[in-house]
Amino acid sequence: MKDHKDELDEELIDPDWEPSPEDFLPDKNEEDEDEQIEKKKKKNWVKIISIVIAVMLVFQVVGVFLSTYSIDALRFLQTSYRLSQQADIQVYKEAVVTVQGERSRGTGFAISDDGLIVTNHHVIEGQNQLMVGFYKGELFEGEVISSYPEIDIAFLKVDGENLPKLPLSQSDATKDEAIYVIGNPLSFTQIANEGAILDTSDLTIISAPIYRGNSGSPVINMDGEVVAVVFAKRRTNQYDTRSVGLAIPIETVKEHLPDRANEN
Repeated sequence: MKDHKDELDEELIDPDWEPSPEDFLPDKNEEDEDEQIEKKKKKNWVKIISIVIAVMLVFQVVGVFLSTYSIDALRFLQTSYRLSQQADIQVYKEAVVTVQGERSRGTGFAISDDGLIVTNHHVIEGQNQLMVGFYKGELFEGEVISSYPEIDIAFLKVDGENLPKLPLSQSDATKDEAIYVIGNPLSFTQIANEGAILDTSDLTIISAPIYRGNSGSPVINMDGEVVAVVFAKRRTNQYDTRSVGLAIPIETVKEHLPDRANEN
């Protein structure tokens, strides 16, 4: 006599049943789950690669920044901020201009209220068009009046009236005299710095920090007069400093002034 379990087994088993090919395929839910896991792995991998690339770019940008703006260069921004609070520096800045060519950018300053500008020859050399920008936003097209590569001085003229200007000193600077320098170093504009006259033998040598873009900056004494024009810097240990600024003495500049110069 068959027990109840045997009867159930006979009812459940079909001797003619054969599995179909689909029965050997993986379960669809399992396949979807595997695909999701695989996609998640790929997504995580892409995310990791993106983070690595981003970090590399950050290090690259930081490296470029530090190579362009050294600690000393950043320090002059602090000095400029402090000096720019002074009323006299604010007045001097109004006459200091940006001289922009197609492939160059430097500094200049106005010495007449009708727009005679002093800058360096190497700032304007080879430039077909020059734009001159003043502190308060006035923008003019600059015309080269005369240029002297042997002393690295150039004179420009802009079509303006009642423009701010800086007076020229009646004599060259003296050693140990305190001075200001205002210019457009690196990618900044209207940066004021301070220093002293270190030597006046042939050129005027100053201790104020000088960088690319300072070319054409006025060296201003404590009376607010221009005593020299910056044209370069030189590395040295002679004056207990790593580099010094080189400037053309104002007497040399005045010897080459255009006849139309309006010195007031």
